Amino acid sequence: MSQKPARIRLPRKPHYVTLAADIDFFGLFKKVEKRFDNCFMLESLGEESFISRHSIIGFDPEQVLWATEGELHVQDRDGEVQSYASDNPYYLLREIVPQDIISRKYAGGLTGYIGYDCMNYFEPSLKLQHSDMFDVFRFGVFKDGLILDKMTGEVIYFHYDDSRLEMIEQILAEPAVENGPLTVTPMGETMTQDEHAAAVMKVKQDIIDGKIFQCEVGFKKRFRLEGDSINLYEQLREVNPSPQMYYVKFGEQKLIGASPELLFRLRQGEMETFPLAGTTKRGANEVEDTQFARALLNDPKEIAEHNMIVDLHRNDIGHVARFGTVKVRSLMDIKRFSHVQHISSEIVGIISEDHDMFSALASNFPAGTLTGAPKIEAMKIIDDLESDGRGPYGGAVGHFSFNGDCTFAIPIRTVFANGENAYVQTCGGNVYDSNPEDEYEEIRRKFAGTKKVLDQFTAEGQA
Repeated sequence: MSQKPARIRLPRKPHYVTLAADIDFFGLFKKVEKRFDNCFMLESLGEESFISRHSIIGFDPEQVLWATEGELHVQDRDGEVQSYASDNPYYLLREIVPQDIISRKYAGGLTGYIGYDCMNYFEPSLKLQHSDMFDVFRFGVFKDGLILDKMTGEVIYFHYDDSRLEMIEQILAEPAVENGPLTVTPMGETMTQDEHAAAVMKVKQDIIDGKIFQCEVGFKKRFRLEGDSINLYEQLREVNPSPQMYYVKFGEQKLIGASPELLFRLRQGEMETFPLAGTTKRGANEVEDTQFARALLNDPKEIAEHNMIVDLHRNDIGHVARFGTVKVRSLMDIKRFSHVQHISSEIVGIISEDHDMFSALASNFPAGTLTGAPKIEAMKIIDDLESDGRGPYGGAVGHFSFNGDCTFAIPIRTVFANGENAYVQTCGGNVYDSNPEDEYEEIRRKFAGTKKVLDQFTAEGQA
């Protein structure tokens, strides 16, 4: 067992080749997904889709890296696995991954997920429970891939030394693939409504006792998925188009999601985070939308909750920003999604010289909107109240790029699958004047978009 994995070697910049224009990029991904065990698609859709100009497809990575307690594992394309003992496998990534490639465009990197329990590596006082379905984190090393420029409609292939252009052209020339059938069977929830009510009351007591101000407790709905899971993503794109859409597949493990919330983005030294806290439903028309938004922005509980989260995010970015550069660029806007409206703010800062994408993400992980405030104390309470590990839910999904930039969404409104076992998780922000019925209703509202998709494939038509 050697001490450290080899550093990833790359030329200074990638090659970009324009392949085609005006093709069905998702149709292309369906062909890729049928062919490769490890692949991903990242895209930005819906009313907030300006968040990203590019959609990205990656396939058959050169290596897959994942962490278990105290070890980093590296699997090559031929299936051989090397394991490396490490107190902190997350920071070991920093020693293997280049961050200095010259490209302002997407230039490849590590794409995958970071589990909520990865917080154990960032905060030694935490011992969060692990998921039985997912790793602490798992990434593919993608040195080539496909980019769709939504402005020009062009599909671009990028690569470094090794080009797989011939294979790509062959896949492009193949006929479109049909989806196989899919059956979804509901397998129950990890908390009854009564148990959820008891958890809300316990949090309220913790607030009265001065341990926390706010805490995000939730539960899982479990399912059995039999068949072709690309159906779920295809329907999510229709039913719940969102600024962060992703289908990430590592063999049996899949994250299929439509997240409204960016966790963290670093671009050319500027860091951004967009916390969403405060939820109401969509109206039947523009006037009703505005009425619901008005009620939300005039609700003292929702405003208090949002301000608390904004402070927490400012603090998180402040740890890794140059002094004096943290700004709240917009405070309490309304962002509209297919099934809900949220209060949103944008917080920015310039990264300090002593930090990079790995430490910057760690400082902003996990999102305050999925934990509460103060963060560490809230996470201890969540870990006691939730019956099993969250896995990637409330963690991060996205990529660390070889040019030193990174973009991660919060995996919410997401189906988490390992083989036929799958779950969806939601939570609500509990504060001093929360009541259990309203909190339960908020969880149901947040689940609505994903439920609508799952219901289409459920035998009884009810998830």
